[in-house]
Amino acid sequence: MLSILPLLSIGLWIAGFRRRGFGWRISILLSSIPCSLLVAYSTESLSAFHLVTRLGVSVCWLFCALLAAGWLAFNMRPAAGDSLATDKAVNATEEIYIDSALDGWDWTALGVAAVLAAIVALTALVSAPNTWDAMEYHLPRVVQWMGNQGVQLYPTIDRQQLTMPPMSEYFMLHLDLLYGSDRLVNLVQWFAYMGCILGVSLLVEELGGNRRAQAFAAVLGATIPAAMLGASGAKNDNVLACWIVLAVYLLITWRRKQNWWLALAIGASISLAIFTKGTAYIFLPCLVLACWMMYDAKARRRFALSLPLFMLLFLSVNGPLWLRNYNLSGSVLGLPYFDGVGSIEGRKFANSHLSPGQALAGLARNISINLSVPSNTANEVTTRLCHYFIRKIGVDPDDYGQLYRAQSGHAWPFQVQWHYRDEELTGNQWNFLLLLVAGVLYVVHWRTRNKQHGWLASGLIGALIMFSALLRWGPWNGKYQFPIFTVSVVFVALVLVQFLSRKTIRVAMFLSLILAVPEATMNSMRPWVNLHEHAETLSALPRDRTYFLDKHQYLAESFIQAAQAPEVKDCRFVGIDATLLHFEYPMMALIKEGSTEHRFQYLSVTNPTIAYGKADIPVPCVVVCLGCAGSAEKLHKYGENPRTESFGEVVIFSNNGNPVAYRESANPGSL
Repeated sequence: MLSILPLLSIGLWIAGFRRRGFGWRISILLSSIPCSLLVAYSTESLSAFHLVTRLGVSVCWLFCALLAAGWLAFNMRPAAGDSLATDKAVNATEEIYIDSALDGWDWTALGVAAVLAAIVALTALVSAPNTWDAMEYHLPRVVQWMGNQGVQLYPTIDRQQLTMPPMSEYFMLHLDLLYGSDRLVNLVQWFAYMGCILGVSLLVEELGGNRRAQAFAAVLGATIPAAMLGASGAKNDNVLACWIVLAVYLLITWRRKQNWWLALAIGASISLAIFTKGTAYIFLPCLVLACWMMYDAKARRRFALSLPLFMLLFLSVNGPLWLRNYNLSGSVLGLPYFDGVGSIEGRKFANSHLSPGQALAGLARNISINLSVPSNTANEVTTRLCHYFIRKIGVDPDDYGQLYRAQSGHAWPFQVQWHYRDEELTGNQWNFLLLLVAGVLYVVHWRTRNKQHGWLASGLIGALIMFSALLRWGPWNGKYQFPIFTVSVVFVALVLVQFLSRKTIRVAMFLSLILAVPEATMNSMRPWVNLHEHAETLSALPRDRTYFLDKHQYLAESFIQAAQAPEVKDCRFVGIDATLLHFEYPMMALIKEGSTEHRFQYLSVTNPTIAYGKADIPVPCVVVCLGCAGSAEKLHKYGENPRTESFGEVVIFSNNGNPVAYRESANPGSL
């Protein structure tokens, strides 16, 4: 029942915005700002007193609901002059489209999109979170925060748990505490996915698009492959895209209306985007500059005067994380590399060198992800053509100073591959093609086109260039790009609806929906339908086995058996050794299923985070060692105890309910 509190709060905020005359779409999006600020501020504040508990979080959401109810009660009449709030076209003088009424085909397309979104929502509810890196750092830190009752630094084998922006995970933390399990955590991404759909339709309206253009944008936004595939998982890409879409909408609105409330909303949305994912630092500057170019002198002056407010919001939202990152790494951004095997240079996120040629090579690599097709021969040709182009500009296509390495140290050579139903590796082929067509049409007719549409496109191109120039290429970069593609559907809808016939737009809409059906029903990590014989599907699997659908099915039986072992279930303070198999969240989730009392402590930590251990933490009464079967080193370390049990790759060391002795100091700070 406590999990209803966030919905109640959001509903009351929506009602408050509606009472002030705001339209439904913008009311829903704006309501996310106070609720998200509450999540960020309350989590940091409660952490200072170790009160991040079910009771503490419940009280905060109750306060949020009461605050929204009070605001609603004092807004008995719509406020004058809130033209921002309407769902009517705000740029009637720029409305150059004709025949704007939606017909039966348009409503059918929107209905099909709604059905696909509902299937994705059902997937999010039925499936356990299972994306590989969510298992390694997105969700393990949520478990650690619950155990520590705060978000302070702690010893861990993966420092990304400590340094990465945590906004999505804060929402997951609250939902896990309120509901009592991780059943609802996938919905964070899904709600953000729905916010993106509403946001792009609003952006089209704000830039003069009619109802047909808005419907077209909504369908395109709903069917972006990376967005739809990720909307049922426990990552943060959709959440980032939602904040960027809202920020761009509010920034563009500033050109016709300026006040402190709008400035507050702009600053909050940008701050929350930065607090969600590090790529926001790269995507936002060019988009903000593009919106600035749409302003007149008065709007620019007032925007400049609002900069102190923006900075205050940036610091208040991100400051605690920046301080923790500085204490850990000496940089507010955290470590510039991820933990793993091999040299630090090989594990950096940023390109090791930068030049115009290397930036252009990075751009070619990132574009190529969206050129893959279901033909190995065609993909090999595309790969060779990209290699040829990159060499011609004087850059090595496989320059490992510009390519990611895996945690294992394996280098990812540059090549074009087809992974249409894979959340991690998919491209955005159809959306890229539409963007290319829209761009060509706009350039050919640019003298007569709306210049604001051109500025938006310029901001998107600049964001993609910055992304390609600053960050290394990896086969998963398609999922990083999709916030850009989400905003790009606005430009596509505005241009194509003007130049193409209504019949052609319908074909594009329904083709987008047809291409999206496999993504909604055959997600490779959370499939309802699987064409392979004897393949696993959500309808045939118990939920506890869906944790392993991202290429870890072979671990399911051993993890489930180990988690159900009596000595594990009876122990309230469990040691986790994941140094040989860094896939710990499923084990944590299975152990704490139905219980809020289990706490977990990382063992065999050898990095500087050992300094954040606390001497008063008890020694674990059981050690769950992942991937330790046959490891003489681990047996020597924990084998002094009288009982050792093996479950496939998992070894459990216990001592009849007593603390487990091991060949290191019992002080967690030295583990």
